[in-house]
Amino acid sequence: MSSYEPPPLDSPSVQNSGNRRPRGPKYADRGMPHHGAPLLNPFGSPMLSGPDSKEQPPVNFNAKRQSENRPIVAFISGIAEGVSDIWVEKLLKTCGDINSWRRVCSADGNPQGFGFCEFKSPNDAASAIRVLSSTDGRKEGGWSLPSIKPTQQKLMIQVDFSVKELIDECQEMTNPAASAKCATDDELVQSVEGIIRELEAAVIETSQTDETKDEGGAENDDGADNTNEHAAVNAESGDDDGEKVVSLELEEEWEKERARSKRHKRYILAAEEREQQTIAKQNERGDRIKWNAMRDLDEAEEKQHQRDDMSVMLSKWDDVQQAQMGEHSYYRDRQRWWRHRKAERAREMELDDADRRQQEREACASEKPASGTTERRDLIEALIKEIPSDPKALFEWPVKWEQVNDALIKSKIDPAVRKRLAEYLGGEGDDSSVSELSDYVVTHIREHKPPQELIDELEMVLVEEAPTFVARIWRFVVYESEAHARNVT
Repeated sequence: MSSYEPPPLDSPSVQNSGNRRPRGPKYADRGMPHHGAPLLNPFGSPMLSGPDSKEQPPVNFNAKRQSENRPIVAFISGIAEGVSDIWVEKLLKTCGDINSWRRVCSADGNPQGFGFCEFKSPNDAASAIRVLSSTDGRKEGGWSLPSIKPTQQKLMIQVDFSVKELIDECQEMTNPAASAKCATDDELVQSVEGIIRELEAAVIETSQTDETKDEGGAENDDGADNTNEHAAVNAESGDDDGEKVVSLELEEEWEKERARSKRHKRYILAAEEREQQTIAKQNERGDRIKWNAMRDLDEAEEKQHQRDDMSVMLSKWDDVQQAQMGEHSYYRDRQRWWRHRKAERAREMELDDADRRQQEREACASEKPASGTTERRDLIEALIKEIPSDPKALFEWPVKWEQVNDALIKSKIDPAVRKRLAEYLGGEGDDSSVSELSDYVVTHIREHKPPQELIDELEMVLVEEAPTFVARIWRFVVYESEAHARNVT
């Protein structure tokens, strides 16, 4: 019989005989990677490219087309006294297409020297600024419209800073072949000069007519004067009310446009910041994966070397010599070693049995549904099928607003809105821009406003995804209100 016996289980592990160093730098010593990666379209494709990627971000042609066709509201000032709206519209239409021209009137109904013009596109607004405006215009010294009274006012066309950036972007994207077909700025300047000459002749003729009327009017009797005066006062009072309303509407429209532009710029900056943070996190994650792969490779090679060393050691193992040395407990007291080993083995088997029993209990519990769960699930499924998926029918659904209280908004609607916005904008739920936009949506729901207004406000941020986002949120609001009303929550 062979005298060979296996080595004891508590024998020390074989150490690496070589002085090998792990591959790659230590992960803890690396800092955050910095780079100058180009920013992507914050409202375009959610796929992000790393700093070393040579692929260009996809071009959003729909966004470009919308920018080129977006109406632009501009502030027109420096209109001389006595110049009618017809002449102002004629000057503006010479430089480009306009949707409307609204002149601001004072409280007593007198037209002021400024107003608001809505151009059909940024290119039309840019053409008017180049040709007519005293600042950055083609006319040296600017334009002064002829008036009955001598004046030093210069015609000015001003837009908001964010609108000016949009105009510049549209000018850069304009097709040169299409621009060649349009009239040059010099031709437009000549056309404007011709209109101003006609305006000068009309002003002179009007002043002469007014002088003649003043001389003839002095000979009229007092009765006719009183009658005409009363009629004029009645007519002017009616016009004053209409002009005041138009003036207030124009001022409100201008303020809304400025607020929209500022909000859009703020969301763009927040999206760019999130873009940079996301790229940095992706680069850090890539470095971590690479470092972990190197570490796993080092560990695999180290284990292989240990197996090789163990094979060499076992091939040279001398059981008689080890027994004489008595360094291990297996050789010093075999009975004691065996008792200790049996106790450890018994504990391991008990733990295995406990885990097996726990798994069996969990499997049995999952097979027994709770009482009433099936009925409640059927009611919920019926309610979900009852709520329409079509946005038009969904928006016409009468929401039970009495069920939408602050507790429901805080516990369910607000978290759902934040989660959806984080999905659409690519940020986190606690992001400042996501929180701000979420507060706006929740306030809109709390005030029971219609969904179409919410779509109009969110189109500047979510662009084409605004109707889909509002439909999903609105369907959730309808479901929660109906569920609370039917007591199926």
